[in-house]
Amino acid sequence: MKLGAAIFTFLFATAAWANCPLDLGRGTGWVVFSAHYMIAFRPDPPRIEVGEPFALLLNVCTKSGRPAELVGINAEMPEHRHGMNYRPGIVPGVDGRYRAEGLVFHMPGRWELSIDVRDGEETERLTHDFIVK
Repeated sequence: MKLGAAIFTFLFATAAWANCPLDLGRGTGWVVFSAHYMIAFRPDPPRIEVGEPFALLLNVCTKSGRPAELVGINAEMPEHRHGMNYRPGIVPGVDGRYRAEGLVFHMPGRWELSIDVRDGEETERLTHDFIVK
């Protein structure tokens, strides 16, 4: 009986997350998640270079597999106490898919990416660190 429940749970969870695919193509990218959200993202072009603009392709979803809203995206260098010199723009797609354009890491070092998402009223911030050389 426990095995049947485990299989049911696996199949249900897999079906729920099918609307929020983790694979964004090209086999590159990251996934960040919290208690409520799951975000898969990858850079375009695939390699982030110092001083060169890039975009991020994102799938923003709730843990139950529903699309969520990307409210904002930014990056800063915590050790230097400053952010990017440019403000990125967000281009919405369908079903929780977004493209954030105009990101530039203008110096080498550790950058902290902040991704603000919501599903309803409350906004939550998820983060991911990059080391740029």
